[in-house]
Amino acid sequence: MLEASPVGTVGSGPDRQQDRQTPFLRKAGLYLGVAFELPGTIIGGLAIGYILDNYFQTSPWLLIGLTAIAFAGAFVRLIRWARFFSRERNGDGGK
Repeated sequence: MLEASPVGTVGSGPDRQQDRQTPFLRKAGLYLGVAFELPGTIIGGLAIGYILDNYFQTSPWLLIGLTAIAFAGAFVRLIRWARFFSRERNGDGGK
C-alpha cells in the first residue's frame, strides 16, 4: 500500500531529482528563478492593476498602487535572495 507524504513536503522521497543534479545546474536554476521572479512580480502587479482599473474605471490609481506594492514585494524578495546567496557563499548551506 502506498503511503502519503505529509502535506508541505516537496521532493522528500529518497530519489530526489535535485540530488542527481550537478552543482552548476542547481546554481543555474536558482539564478534563473531570481531572474524570472523579480520582474515577474512587478509585471504581475502592472497587469492586475491595469485589469482592475479597466473593470472599476479608476484609472490610473489601482495600476499605480498595485505596481508600487509589487515593486516593494520584489524588493523584499531581492533582499531575501541576497541573504540566501550570502549564507550559501559563506558555507552555511543556505539555511
